[in-house]
Amino acid sequence: MNRRNFIRESAAGMVGICGAGALTPISARAHAIASELIITKVETVRFTKELQVAGSGVQWMWLRLHTNQGIVGTGETYPFNEASSSAIKDLEWHSWAGKLIGTNPLEIEQTWERIYRQNAFHVTGGAEMRALSAINIAQWDIMGQVCKMPLYQLLGGSYKKNIRVYNTYTNSRNINGWMLEKDMEKIAKFLVEQGIKAIKFCPFDEVAYQRNGEYISKNDIDKCLEWIKRVKNTVGNELELGIEFHSLWNLPSAIRIANALEPYDVLFLEDMLLQDNMQAYVTLNQETSIPLVISERLASRFGFREMIELKAGEIAMYDLTWCGGISEGKKISDMANTYYLPTMMHTAGGPILWYASTHLAAAVTNLFYVESVYPYWHDRDSFFFENSPQVKNGSVLPPDLPGLGLQFKKGLFERKEVIVETIAGK
Repeated sequence: MNRRNFIRESAAGMVGICGAGALTPISARAHAIASELIITKVETVRFTKELQVAGSGVQWMWLRLHTNQGIVGTGETYPFNEASSSAIKDLEWHSWAGKLIGTNPLEIEQTWERIYRQNAFHVTGGAEMRALSAINIAQWDIMGQVCKMPLYQLLGGSYKKNIRVYNTYTNSRNINGWMLEKDMEKIAKFLVEQGIKAIKFCPFDEVAYQRNGEYISKNDIDKCLEWIKRVKNTVGNELELGIEFHSLWNLPSAIRIANALEPYDVLFLEDMLLQDNMQAYVTLNQETSIPLVISERLASRFGFREMIELKAGEIAMYDLTWCGGISEGKKISDMANTYYLPTMMHTAGGPILWYASTHLAAAVTNLFYVESVYPYWHDRDSFFFENSPQVKNGSVLPPDLPGLGLQFKKGLFERKEVIVETIAGK
């Protein structure tokens, strides 16, 4: 079935759920499914250390919500999977998994608020927020399957939207075995040839680890700037540069680095400081004209509120498997948009994060870039899925299938390296 016919047939059956008007026989059946849908089983899916895909291990966990109608939604989070799994299957009186059983998975906002309030009462964040993110993504996957529509359409997005990506590059996330310092010219040329117009790398991290982020000398800075110069000398402005700092620096060092980068027309500076003191970021922001990115380490719209209101940075970047899920990602983007600020999505995790991010990216109207990691979508994800979204000419499209559009590899869940555990229900 082509896309146009699929959408036409799906829309014909969705009046009762997603629109107004009298229920047709088809939409009446769909409405009955939606109103009677309940979660019957909660599973976690983890992977053994022996599983190595595209040269690396698996660091993420999946959460699967089974329903009485046979529809299964899948979410994801990472890392510290044992902690996240324990947060969900805690068997005490406040068990999340137990409270999910028998509820309607389409009641997405109510579920989020109920779990978040319980979590916040006992200190917000950590494993609980990662687990809630996975639950929320799985619920949205179910919603799309019930509505027989791709998630990006349910969110009001467009399949025709140009979702620009930049490529994150580290020596552990490389292309053709190329190392950053040794092969900078090869990397830059390759990305430009692929139509990818921006790269994010971390030339200052090695010095930060050596100095514990406490001090950086002029000689240190000059050495790090060589990475920038080599890219510029190789491809000029064909490849824009974002710089990642992994929150390793103190404020004076961050200011010194930012000042040194001013002449190079850098695209953004990401997470120069830890995220817990936004006033320090306000000071840093006043010292540089380069846009500051903050931060996939913030969780929920409440975490981003202070950053936006204080004008601590120019770009809000979130990770859907950490920030509270698709619901929160949309709210964060919308909140940033009221201040005319763009948003970006961190995707250096598992494959379902990549799927979910492409869907939401097609819906938000203040998108700057979506992160991509070439060896992930190009090599790794095909081990798990038949239809991993591929970057073409510097942009990506979400799957045009119901929900997240996940097409798991046949027999994946029967592999000995895949650990499926029922933590609630039957």
